[in-house]
Amino acid sequence: MFEDMQFAIRNPDKFIIINTMSISEQECLIKHTIPPNLEEKYINDLISSFDLHSKKFFLYGKNANDETVEKKYKQLAGLGFTEIYLYGGGMFEWMLLQDIYGKEEFPTTSRVLDILKFRPVRTFGGHYLER
Repeated sequence: MFEDMQFAIRNPDKFIIINTMSISEQECLIKHTIPPNLEEKYINDLISSFDLHSKKFFLYGKNANDETVEKKYKQLAGLGFTEIYLYGGGMFEWMLLQDIYGKEEFPTTSRVLDILKFRPVRTFGGHYLER
């Protein structure tokens, strides 16, 4: 739920926010998302200090259909982390909420006008179904 992400943003000392979008899609992120080039360092530092429980991970992707979030969840769980949470709506939902309720309630690292670029890939309507 978006309220949980808002809580994580207000408590950056307790959460590590990670996005799973591609490197080319990093121009606008939810506030306090760690940069992808520092993600490995954050995780390795926690592992090397045997500190697997002091931080909660909050993961999000591009939209609700983004399967990379579950892949990252499994990766972190496999490393021994247990406090892993998913924001299912992803950037698409966050940007829609920001458009309605404002940047103060739904902060991001930059402003994007074309929020449809975060929408899920269309399944139907583009091609006729074949038997």
